[in-house]
Amino acid sequence: MAEKIKQGDAGTVGVTLTINGEAVTTDDLALFHCIEFMIGDGIRKLWPDEVTFADGKFHVPYTQEETFAMEEGDTINVDTRVHFETNGAPAQVKGVTVMGKVKVTDAISEEVLT
Repeated sequence: MAEKIKQGDAGTVGVTLTINGEAVTTDDLALFHCIEFMIGDGIRKLWPDEVTFADGKFHVPYTQEETFAMEEGDTINVDTRVHFETNGAPAQVKGVTVMGKVKVTDAISEEVLT
């Protein structure tokens, strides 16, 4: 089942990545130069700058403004591309082959809460 985001929500989507069938741990983070996370077409966040890692998941933040821009009823993909640390060798970037999904639900109010 897809995770749900209501228009106007702010929070995070938890993303679990695996290497050779094993979930990424804190010890594995040194293998990565950066990781790009896309929630639909409009939300792009990078680890380690904007995304955190805790409890075995990458926590990808989203804002109220970003979720208000999503279309109610859509099921959108959560895509990930990993740029591995290569220590000077040619860049190696790999995308995940199975994307997560997020279902967008409607909000009555369209006011950003501050």
